[in-house]
Amino acid sequence: MAETVLVTGATGTIGRDVAKQLARKGAAVRAGVRDQAKARKQFGADIALATFDFEDAASFPGALKGVEKVFLLPPLMPNQVEVTNAFVDAAKRAGVRHIVKLSAIGADASPPYTFGKWHAANEQHIRESGLAFTFLRPNSFMQNFITYFPPHDGTIYLPWGNGQASFVDTRDIAAVAAEALTSDGHEGKTYTPTGPAALGIAEVASILSETAGREINYVDVPESAARDGMLQAGLPQWQVEPLLELHATNKQSRWSAVTSDVEKVTGAPPIDFAQFARDHVEKFRAS
Repeated sequence: MAETVLVTGATGTIGRDVAKQLARKGAAVRAGVRDQAKARKQFGADIALATFDFEDAASFPGALKGVEKVFLLPPLMPNQVEVTNAFVDAAKRAGVRHIVKLSAIGADASPPYTFGKWHAANEQHIRESGLAFTFLRPNSFMQNFITYFPPHDGTIYLPWGNGQASFVDTRDIAAVAAEALTSDGHEGKTYTPTGPAALGIAEVASILSETAGREINYVDVPESAARDGMLQAGLPQWQVEPLLELHATNKQSRWSAVTSDVEKVTGAPPIDFAQFARDHVEKFRAS
């Protein structure tokens, strides 16, 4: 009988792919969602749903009942460390054996940025829990050019200077997670999924231009302008400053290294940026 795997963050970009890839592998998937009726439209009838909310600890026991493994995607909120650690404690009480946690690149002993510190604290709590674990520390997502900093009127505005990063497709992150949750040998491992090449934003813009058949440019904006833009877009202050830390780190090309972790775990090479652009070309033709 297939082991039951709870997927948190199941309606987001990565969680949704993890749930679907697990289902294709024959796992008994349970997607933890806030709104079952809404989620059912995403998942159809193939994936079981459980009501789950990181902000409601009373939802933890029901979602975790009978679960052997968990894909843990921590929520982006100012008390991420506390609510995620509380969930880990609940998972241990429920008899979960293995947690595959989505972390972040650089979340080691002394991360240079706020979000990394939060993930490092969560990782340490999991280690101390005694549960088997696998940590995934991916680089910046290719999909961020759709969700967080898409081209506006044909221009990508970022305070990255000439910085480079080995952007990774979220589908590859999901593939690594699904493999770690369904095969042996991943307990105690930390993987850093990256794409196959380090790219600057000017190179990203060039690839998108060629794929979309229209000119897309990159403008390196001052940090102050990036801050004002995020605040005007409605992002809360607690989120803006950590995001600026990420931008500053990428401006220094601190995360430009390319790893072989995607291929090592999945057996397939990572998706390159040109393929990502082709797969989502309609997003870039219209922006």
